[in-house]
Amino acid sequence: MPFGQGRGVASMFSVDSVCERLHREGKKITPQRRLIYQALASKTTHPSAEDIYEEVRAIIPDISPATVYKTLRELVDMGEVLEIKYQSDQIRFDPLITPHNHLVCTRCYSIENVYKKITIPELDAEEKAGFHIRQSEIIYWGLCSACQS
Repeated sequence: MPFGQGRGVASMFSVDSVCERLHREGKKITPQRRLIYQALASKTTHPSAEDIYEEVRAIIPDISPATVYKTLRELVDMGEVLEIKYQSDQIRFDPLITPHNHLVCTRCYSIENVYKKITIPELDAEEKAGFHIRQSEIIYWGLCSACQS
């Protein structure tokens, strides 16, 4: 699914809409999956899989990291969340799939959303070099307020 498509004007997924979609596709909605969706829904902190795992494990102590990773991968594959990987080795997840930009701290790797609409110029065929572009964003690199202290 192309970036930012599939949910009309809604910007973040809701647990109910994801569960309804899974049900329509004949997939099981387990308590573990639902809790993982709830842990991610409406987050603006761009959590890692480990962050989600720790939050869910506090409620379901015997949940496996593999369940969390598999569920997050499924959400990415469905186009329900974005997978973000900039300079750190850690993959982060963003439930806001409508086009937006990010501020990234070069010290602690915190990520903040930038909602201001910025027009990114289109590339001509030569500049694309055969790429099929599915998304674009502007990334602002610097130090967050906490790291400036």
